[in-house]
Amino acid sequence: MEAFLAKFDAILQFNLPPRVQELTNVVLLWVGFAYIVGLITRLIVWGGEWRRGAFTVFLVGLTGCCIGILGITTWRKLEGFNPISPAGLAISVVASIAALFVYQFCSLFWSRKKREE
Repeated sequence: MEAFLAKFDAILQFNLPPRVQELTNVVLLWVGFAYIVGLITRLIVWGGEWRRGAFTVFLVGLTGCCIGILGITTWRKLEGFNPISPAGLAISVVASIAALFVYQFCSLFWSRKKREE
């Protein structure tokens, strides 16, 4: 047991270089935020073909984060806007819902076009 605890303590003492640790923290923060946006969107837009798994929920949330936050900061020319905030969450959810409706409209259009052929 002592050997296990010594190895465990050695693992806990391991640190990445500061720049790599900062980058890792940012990536994990955005992955979590995008997944939360995807879950909220899944609760609001219930049903449809897009509910196939955790990765799809993450992709929907990531799409909403990218489109929403990029759109609002470009449109309003906001400086110093914190995207990880309640306002950023609301904007991202609205953008992911809009992206889902565009996706569902396009899939409906393409399925009709295939049936006509």
